Amino acid sequence: MDTRTLILINVMLYALYAGVTLANARIFGNSRGAKWFAGANVSRAGAMLLSLMVDWPRVPLRVVEALTGLLAVAGLLMLHWSFVELLERGPLLRRTQYGLVGAMVAAALYVLIWPPDAPVMVGLMCLVLAVQAVVTASVVLRFSGEDVGLAGWMTGGALSLYAATLLLRSAVTLEYKTPEYAETAEQVGRVWMVVCLLANGVIAFGYMFLAASKLRLELLWRAQVDELTGLLNRWALKRATMREIQRCKRAKGSLALVMIDLDGLKEVNDTSGHGCGDVVLQAVGGVLQETVRAQDSVARMGGDEFCILLPDTDLNEAMTVAERLRTEVQELVIRYRGETVRVMASLGVASSEHCGLTWQELMDYSDAALYKAKREGKNRVVLAGAAEGVGLRRRLL
Repeated sequence: MDTRTLILINVMLYALYAGVTLANARIFGNSRGAKWFAGANVSRAGAMLLSLMVDWPRVPLRVVEALTGLLAVAGLLMLHWSFVELLERGPLLRRTQYGLVGAMVAAALYVLIWPPDAPVMVGLMCLVLAVQAVVTASVVLRFSGEDVGLAGWMTGGALSLYAATLLLRSAVTLEYKTPEYAETAEQVGRVWMVVCLLANGVIAFGYMFLAASKLRLELLWRAQVDELTGLLNRWALKRATMREIQRCKRAKGSLALVMIDLDGLKEVNDTSGHGCGDVVLQAVGGVLQETVRAQDSVARMGGDEFCILLPDTDLNEAMTVAERLRTEVQELVIRYRGETVRVMASLGVASSEHCGLTWQELMDYSDAALYKAKREGKNRVVLAGAAEGVGLRRRLL
């Protein structure tokens, strides 16, 4: 396969990767880095197309080389941005990339003003592109994450192979004075374009795989988290509780569930608006999360109800935690538009020592204790005991 055909195939694939990436981002709504990735492919396709103008008599060779180098380096810069943005790494190593682009711009100006006899631009372009590819590969290999490890390693490996081929091509330009230079440069150029076909396919696959994995993790996170408070939702708490129940059965341990209902939130919504109510819910959620242990799970069940799972917690410890939570909520002072807002909480505690190791029993008993706390005057902690269990069973029957 001749050089011209390889160039055209690479250009068509670059265009395909750009189009697929943008279409995928538009369909699935995960556009993080997609525009940069598409721009990288378009820029590199432009560099490839310009290389076909080398034999055009009306276009000076130094102009073609300068523009090709600038487009290629800009493409690798955008490729780096696409992976950094996709992996949410902020401005990681961007200064390095800017320095490399600056070096390429300076070299292009030098070649345009003082055209050298040696293929300086080609050698420098390949060297800069190799360093850029290595920098991007280091980001991908380090931050792609264990859950997408294979795709990360494949992408990093493809970038490294691409960099190695570029270094070989750069090294060949140092032999420009030898009789075999033209033939060697052409052979290495074809090898480089074949490597481009393979490496860019793997890079495009890796980017789309990483994007799909990030989207899946984001959707999974959204499915488990309450949007307003950032706490777990009911579904996520149930899953966590079921895991703890199985562990407790194996270890013959105990756990507790604390159901919390805010006293006075309806009055806050009626007097200060639902915006104020949202601020109160967020503040209370933050206090609950800060008060419990790292292994405890805090969830918003809906409205003004919260629930806390306390693994490895006996009855007395659960009551102590619940009382501390009640005190923290009572002492919480919230400022909203110059006004001071305060709320209190009623809490119902259910322990597996009394109600058994099932999700439904823990929920029913803690809920029954919560309503008892409401009936007895609010702003208090009530433990679900045998009486609540008997009353609950009667209602169910």
